[in-house]
Amino acid sequence: MLFIIAGSAGAGKTTIISKVIEQLGTDSIKRFPTCTTRQPRQGEVNGKDYYFLTPQQFKERIKSHDIIEAKKIYGNLYGTDLNAITSALKGTKTVIKDFDVEGCMNVKKRINYILSKKQLPELPVVTILVDAPDEVLVERMRKRNDNTNIEEREKELIKERVIKRHTNYDYIITNDDLQKSVDTICDIIKLEYARAYNKPLIDKPIKAKTPNIQMQAI
Repeated sequence: MLFIIAGSAGAGKTTIISKVIEQLGTDSIKRFPTCTTRQPRQGEVNGKDYYFLTPQQFKERIKSHDIIEAKKIYGNLYGTDLNAITSALKGTKTVIKDFDVEGCMNVKKRINYILSKKQLPELPVVTILVDAPDEVLVERMRKRNDNTNIEEREKELIKERVIKRHTNYDYIITNDDLQKSVDTICDIIKLEYARAYNKPLIDKPIKAKTPNIQMQAI
């Protein structure tokens, strides 16, 4: 089962995912790495932080329909490799990954189409939009001190706002309290897993608390 945490940069997706994994345990959920053509930075490990591919390898993965979605950022390709998902699922019950709103839409649209082409079982996908007001997102980006071009970021937010309005997410939460957001997403994961497989995600179920959620009809 795949859980997609969608949202704009600054929404808190990465922090939330780390805490969700810590709370549920890696027997229940894991993150899988993105693949990229950029060079590894000091301390980065292939297969853990990213899957590092040459441009030629990346193109071959696209031709073989293993890349579900891809994007060029600062001259380097980044993408979601189907093998990264299936490999991660061998050691856990569910996987989780953060995407921008455009990437989320592309993965949801394409993943089961690609699986069917490869004659592989369908993978249940649950999308969760982690949202915040534009001014909050921009302020968080300012505080990152990572040379983010704020003017470009504001232009991206306008585009993402349009995509958000035209995408059917399974859940929408507002990340105005980190622990509450983490608890909510943990409850969503347990609920959706039990619904899909008619059994609990973990042996000792915890009473669900789902504050601050909007559900969209799909």
